[in-house]
Amino acid sequence: MINTRQEIYHYKGLDLPINADHKYKVIPLLVERLADEFLAAIELHSKVLTVRFDLSPDGEHEGNKPVEDLMRWLKNNLKRNYHMNNIGHYWVRELCKKRKSTHWHVVLLLDGNKVQSSWAITEKVKRYWEESKGLGVAFIPQNCYTQIVRGDITAFNIAFYRSSYMAKERSKLISQKVRGFGCSSLSKKVAA
Repeated sequence: MINTRQEIYHYKGLDLPINADHKYKVIPLLVERLADEFLAAIELHSKVLTVRFDLSPDGEHEGNKPVEDLMRWLKNNLKRNYHMNNIGHYWVRELCKKRKSTHWHVVLLLDGNKVQSSWAITEKVKRYWEESKGLGVAFIPQNCYTQIVRGDITAFNIAFYRSSYMAKERSKLISQKVRGFGCSSLSKKVAA
């Protein structure tokens, strides 16, 4: 599949707004996996809270173990403290060319009926990444969250557009040795 610069991505009968333009391309596989997880999350939950954050390690990591360990820990924590099932996530690994270092962009897709605020979630991420494990810096962007109510196309499109930034081609690490992205399997739960 050819990488695209379209600002609207047509997928499964939907016109998805994506963060691409005449200058920046996106990778179709990444857009489609992101869309599958978003669509599954809104089918599983009448409300979905999306939470975006970035992870910059202090040192170089050859694999994705730090972000995979964080996702495992965070999901266990959310299940225990919020009695939450069907927790979605999507991450991409990128290379910062200036500093020659890797970092990860992450979006969580949470049951918005069980958690309405991103603050407690982002604090958990920061404490784990920065304090507990001492891995580096967890950056929380302004407006890091969107609350989507099933049927609210505007909120869905806003959250998807913000998250589609992670599907950009620029600065992706394409390697046979290390995966460049990972995600939950909410779409498989819906398809079953």
